[in-house]
Amino acid sequence: MHAARRVAVAVLAAALIAGCAGGSHGANPSGTLESTEVDLASLIPARILQVRPQLGDHVKKGDTLIVLDTELLTRQRAQNAANRESNAVQQQVAQDALRQARTNLDLAGTSLQRTKGLFQQGSATQQQLDEAQSKRDVAADAVESARHQIDLLQSQLVGLDDLLKVNDQQISEGAIISPLNGTVILRNAEPGEVATVGAVQLRVSDLDTLELRVYLGEQDLAKVKIGQQLPVLVDALKGQQLTGTVTWISSEAEFTPKNVQTREARTQLVYAIKLAVPNPTGNLHIGMPAEVRL
Repeated sequence: MHAARRVAVAVLAAALIAGCAGGSHGANPSGTLESTEVDLASLIPARILQVRPQLGDHVKKGDTLIVLDTELLTRQRAQNAANRESNAVQQQVAQDALRQARTNLDLAGTSLQRTKGLFQQGSATQQQLDEAQSKRDVAADAVESARHQIDLLQSQLVGLDDLLKVNDQQISEGAIISPLNGTVILRNAEPGEVATVGAVQLRVSDLDTLELRVYLGEQDLAKVKIGQQLPVLVDALKGQQLTGTVTWISSEAEFTPKNVQTREARTQLVYAIKLAVPNPTGNLHIGMPAEVRL
């Protein structure tokens, strides 16, 4: 009797270890609950005016979570907008100058042709012909100069438009928006502080649906498919059965993760799968161990 009990205990222990290893030989695979987390950071260096959510607050997608001081950027934009208006006025003046230069060129060209005719008839001197040619050349240079001025102003206008777009983008980044519905699980910013570019101010996690990643041996892989619903047991809920939906199945085998207890289990090739586990009551938390019943 004692020997039989020892064998039964050994078999049970082996089954539990196999379950942690990823579900080989028909065992129920286990893992820990995870969530989609998004770190929110500033893209501009600026003083923080408001941090609206508190730690643990639920936020909605599109909510403004942090407000930054963009007064300097607003002033820069106003200056660039004024420069653009000035450029538009200068372009109008340059267009008027080009029209006048073209008129002068037409008149100088007509005068040159008339002087050439008179010169051929002997009624105009070489000096008069040279002066007419010179006036025509000066008029042509004036047309070319007006064109260059317009091109320069147009190039400056493009640069000013680009600056205004940058200003608008930076000003819009003064409001840090939540990209998802979730819960604030990290608050690392306070009003009055200076937001450093790239430094995490808030972390938002989607706790409405958690993710469970487990590993299956090749012989168990055929038991699951995308969209399939499987029973999930969470240790902390004392055997309460939940339902998880298979959302992803790895197409490539990998070695069992290093955190598995036995060396033999770590050398097995397994396939990772992910399940979405609804959390409408908020009883599930990141890091809780859970088991999938195949």
